[in-house]
Amino acid sequence: MKALVLAAALLIPGLAQADIVKCVFTEPFINTTYSMTQSTLTVYEMGVKVNTLKNISFQIKGPGHFELWNANKQVVQTIVLDNKGSDGMSDRNYPYSSEYNTKSGHGMLYGGCTSNFLHASE
Repeated sequence: MKALVLAAALLIPGLAQADIVKCVFTEPFINTTYSMTQSTLTVYEMGVKVNTLKNISFQIKGPGHFELWNANKQVVQTIVLDNKGSDGMSDRNYPYSSEYNTKSGHGMLYGGCTSNFLHASE
């Protein structure tokens, strides 16, 4: 257990310090913004805010692997620090890959995320 905690501390310093995690998805064009200080996940479609989910908790599942849970402890979004995140349309490489369960007919979306301390590169 100590090894897991040490590994997590070494692998996730950028997200551990982050206040905001922004994720980009395409087909459809949906973005999410998670605020650690407010425990909210704001959802945007085509750049327009459509929903703000409250009481969203940030769960560390392992080194570089995180989940956002709703109040019912259901996984809303996963975020993985793997430097393989993609928005599906540009040449940007995102430090985090993500799966977002829209639960609104769009199904599961795959995208890339940035945080306050880790940014996308070209």
